[in-house]
Amino acid sequence: MADIPKPDYKKIVKEAGIPTDAKAWRKVLQDEMEKAGSTINNDSRFSPFWRMIEQAVIVCTTWLINTLLVGYILPNMFLATSTGEWLKMMAWAVRIKPKPAFKARGKVVFQRAAAKGPALIIPKDTWVQTEPINGTIYRVRVTEDVTLPEDQQTISAPVEAEHAGAAYNLGGGYYHILPESVNGIGAVTNTDDWLDDAGADEESDDELRLRVRNQWSAVAKWHIDAAYRSLLMEKAGIQDDNIYFEHNAPRGPGTANAYILLDTGDPSPDMLTMLNKHIQDNGQRGHGDDLLIKALPKTDTDVRVTVWPEPELTDDERIKLKANIEQLIHCAFRENTDFDVTRTEPLSRFSFSMLGKELHANFTGIQSLDFENSDIITAMNVPRIRTLEVTIAST
Repeated sequence: MADIPKPDYKKIVKEAGIPTDAKAWRKVLQDEMEKAGSTINNDSRFSPFWRMIEQAVIVCTTWLINTLLVGYILPNMFLATSTGEWLKMMAWAVRIKPKPAFKARGKVVFQRAAAKGPALIIPKDTWVQTEPINGTIYRVRVTEDVTLPEDQQTISAPVEAEHAGAAYNLGGGYYHILPESVNGIGAVTNTDDWLDDAGADEESDDELRLRVRNQWSAVAKWHIDAAYRSLLMEKAGIQDDNIYFEHNAPRGPGTANAYILLDTGDPSPDMLTMLNKHIQDNGQRGHGDDLLIKALPKTDTDVRVTVWPEPELTDDERIKLKANIEQLIHCAFRENTDFDVTRTEPLSRFSFSMLGKELHANFTGIQSLDFENSDIITAMNVPRIRTLEVTIAST
């Protein structure tokens, strides 16, 4: 997520010469009464009359300054800090509506148990689920009856996530469990590019404000990054900072590429086809523009780490710790969203020392750990895991 300013409005108000605490307003009140020629003498802190005047004026004034002005009015005057209905009104002003949550949709591959056999039916409403990930099991449902032809080994079936949300956009191989067996089917899995429509959470205030900010740059309809960025953010639910442009005429004059990155998983060929058709064939591109939408290229990485657990952990706790470490590392490489960790990105350095620090912060059973990997320096690509080996040391 792009950096969003977090101004200290209380400090700004103070620097403007407006008192924000009771002591300062008490002095203002006393000064103003003296200027007005007040003859009140019983102004000690024990005076009921003066205490009543102070409370009537100072309490109300500090509430107006700190709660109303600093806490509500000023933040909601600016796009960077407005929230809720105020932010929605700013979005309305540039013809943007907050995006609702929606379900992930894609395809999983069913494999026949035998080498050959008769035609098989994968029934509608068949569930495919994951192992528990940080305590949560994710499920997708087959949306229509699919026939596996006679003697054919595999067939792709359309699926939809059980619930809306980006957490269901898992990487390849996560959906591989049939809670109820299907006659003649031996295995099921999702490929790396299984997603046709990425699932999304209800758009957060930060995500909405970035779209509104981009819209100000997109007022000239053609030829600029912001216009295409806005189209992709609206059509595919891709975040502002997950779209990267290549401008150096990769296919000749007037050409450019837009690389898209999902928070988890890879966009499917069907998703890329849909986006390219939307830009190129539906009147969404500038005269002479040739913009091609692509998935951000990936680089495969073998990750190896040795973990020394706390000696008091039981065998079951060590097994659970190993599984949790694997899932967190997969999260860092954009295969799930169940942990709050630093993720791989293009045009950056991925730090394994930072990953180790985040493993320590998330799991108390780690005494020490050691990655065999060096930091990954990325160009216009994103690192993905080819193999992951987590070794739990015995001593």
